[in-house]
Formats: sequence, C-alpha cells, structure tokens
Amino acid sequence: MKISIKSCILLSLLVFLEGCWDRTELNDLALVTAMSFDKGEHNEIITTVQIVIPQNQGSGGSSGGVSGGAPHKTTIRSGAGVNISDSLSKLQQKTPRKLFWGQCKIFIFSEDIAKTGIRDEFDFLARHPQPRERANIFVSKGKAAQTLELFPPIENSSSEVLQKLTDFKIGYKVTLQELSKMLKGEAGAAAIPIVLILPKAESAEPFQTIPYVMGTALFKKDKMISQISGKTTHGVKWILNEVDEFTVTFKVAGNEGLVSLKPVKAKVKLLPQIVDGKWKMKIQVKATGSIIQNGTAMDSTNPALLKKMETAFEQDIKVRIEQALIEVQHKNKTDILGFAEAFHRKFPQQWEKNKERWDELFPGVEVSIDVAASILRSGLINAPGGIPEDEVVAK
Repeated sequence: MKISIKSCILLSLLVFLEGCWDRTELNDLALVTAMSFDKGEHNEIITTVQIVIPQNQGSGGSSGGVSGGAPHKTTIRSGAGVNISDSLSKLQQKTPRKLFWGQCKIFIFSEDIAKTGIRDEFDFLARHPQPRERANIFVSKGKAAQTLELFPPIENSSSEVLQKLTDFKIGYKVTLQELSKMLKGEAGAAAIPIVLILPKAESAEPFQTIPYVMGTALFKKDKMISQISGKTTHGVKWILNEVDEFTVTFKVAGNEGLVSLKPVKAKVKLLPQIVDGKWKMKIQVKATGSIIQNGTAMDSTNPALLKKMETAFEQDIKVRIEQALIEVQHKNKTDILGFAEAFHRKFPQQWEKNKERWDELFPGVEVSIDVAASILRSGLINAPGGIPEDEVVAK
C-alpha cells in the first residue's frame, strides 16, 4: 500500500517537471545583428539581415577583404516580398539556420520607404516579440542594405559601428520605443537620424569603410517630409535638453581666432505661456563649459575678458537654437521640439480645445530664448599658449 502511494506521488511530480524537449541549439540559429528595409523595382519590400559568422568570431582582426585579410565576421542575406512578413519568410528559405533577431539592435529604413510611409513596417517591428524596444532606428541615404554590406576596419560589423556612434550622443538618437511615442504623440511628428557611408580610403579593400550618422529626417505622421543638417540637428538637441559632452567653438567679437569649450553641458527648460490668446514659448538655457583651446590673444584669467568669452558663448548657443527654429518651426512646420507636450502639460484645457489645429498654431508660436552661460575652467594654462607674453591681451 505504501509503495503504491509513493508511486502515485512520484508520477504526479513527473507531470510538473520541466523538460528541454523544445530547446533550440545555438548551432541551429542565425544571429541577426542588423536589419534593413528597401523598396524594390516593383514596390516589393526587400528585407536584408546582417548575420554573425560564428566560426570567424575568434579570429584576430576584423577588416579582412575577401582576399588576403582576416575573414569577415558577418554576412548578409536578402529576401523580397509584399511586406516584411512575406520577405522574411522568403529570406528564411535562403538561410539554413533559424533567423534569430532578439539581439538585433539596428533597424534601417531606406529613404524611399521613409518617404512613402513606415507605418506597415513599424507595426511589424512593434508587434513582433523579437525586436528590442531599445534597438536604434535610422534612415539611410540611398539603399539601406548597402550599410550592412560594409566591413569596418576596426569594429566587427557596421551594426556595431552604428551602435557605438549612437552611444556617443553626438547626433540624434531614436529607439524603437521612442519612435512609437513620437508617432503616437500630440504633435504627430517624428525625427530619425540619417546614416551615410564614409568614402573608403584609396588603400582600403572593397566595402572596407564605415557608416556614420549625419543629419536628421523629419516625419509628419509616418512619412518623411524633409531633412535637416547635422548643424541644425545640434540646435534641435539644445532645445530638447539633450546636450551632453558637446564641443562648442565660437568667435569672440573684436578678436582674431576662435575659442573651443568641452565638455559643454546644459539644462534646458521649455516654459509655455498663453497671453491674450497668443501662444508663446520661452526656452531657458543654463550652460557651462571649459576651455580646451584658446586661439585668441585674450587672457582668460582676466574677469572682464572672461566675461566677453561667456557673452560670445551665450550668443553662439542662441544662434544655434534660432537656426533650428527657422528650419524646424518656420520652414518645415514640424513639431519635433516637444512644444505640443509642453503646452498640453501646462494648459490641458486650452490644449484640448486647440489640439486639432496644432499644425496651424505651431509655426506661429512666439519663441524667446534666455541663455545664461559660464566658463568654469581655462585648462592647464592661463595665458594663451604659443604667443609671446607681450602680445597677450590682458585687459
């Protein structure tokens, strides 16, 4: 009797024991590091994936041409279909391992697709369980797949290059999660960084170069309507309070040469107002920086001369922000600056009454800029280096 009771308990426990009957071996997976989307000749979607070559990951060096160098660390595969799902299905037919893109950190849309709208593609990426929400999104000039074909001379793959460049926060950075918020946001506008291909050196092997980020694509709803330069993008980052570790170079009025500051850090506040029916925005900036290069003859230890430098620093920041406002608010009329969210938070009732005509209101918002900038340190030397002492402007 005791034996039969024990047997029943053991059999019951076996039911709840987890097994590994559905495991997938690593050798059965194709690890995808980046994915791009292009439009074909007949409007089909061409999906290209960058896949890790496991057997080459331990070899030294990463450059490697097809002949003579170290072996490539990645390869690419492409599939065409009526949409992403269909193209991935076709792509799987050409790949002997199961595509696994849970580690995919880079998604690139071609400019052609961006201009016709990315809603379908974004829906797939947001709905599918494999893409990471923190994966970075880009728009490419030209074919997006060409970015994945490159073999960087230092890093393991072009996707790794883009990931590291993005971490520097020099250009605009947008993740899958952030793009979702922008597309659903009050302004109905979005911005995605543009990726270009650096011309390869003459001595480099074919495709031995890197992608880099320069400029920003502007979206109205899900369609790309225009783009802004890298310089204007920096102005946008000032408004969005995303200035971190910047380098700023400016000219001091009445003096030859330039002054460079780094790191420049800032705190920016958007202060919305509605006065007598007029919608206004005050951009309040507090910035600091340290001198890393003084090309002028001015002695920065003199408080009066330091004040001149700080005034020039403030003016430079103001000009950068004004340039961004001209391009984004007045020329493209696309609110990627966070104005809509600021008004919604401060004036919820007025916002509800006017949100449907925000596209009409945004270009007419009166903007004032208040900058307070200071220079904290002058570096390891006080007087300008490389010029005789009697030529230093000390007063």
